[in-house]
Amino acid sequence: MTEIEPTAFASDEEMEASIRPLVNEILDRFNEESVSPSQAGLVILALIYRLLEVLKDEPEARRFFILTLINLINNYLAEEMEEGGQCIAPKPQEEV
Repeated sequence: MTEIEPTAFASDEEMEASIRPLVNEILDRFNEESVSPSQAGLVILALIYRLLEVLKDEPEARRFFILTLINLINNYLAEEMEEGGQCIAPKPQEEV
């Protein structure tokens, strides 16, 4: 697993369908182990770090992965802003 092929799937739907069973298996395991959301986040960050290390000698695949990750985060934040969600803690209001 040293290369991410950006054109490996004809569509996002095809890619999603191919990895859905693995994602569901991981989520089931998290549930079985009573992994908290913050612990799950740390596991995901550790996996991302490990993948970046594996991709060190594959600069194109590494760039593709990083750009995909940034895009995912940007889309999430844009969605939050549209829905009026609070991504950043509000500033404390001064007492009058």
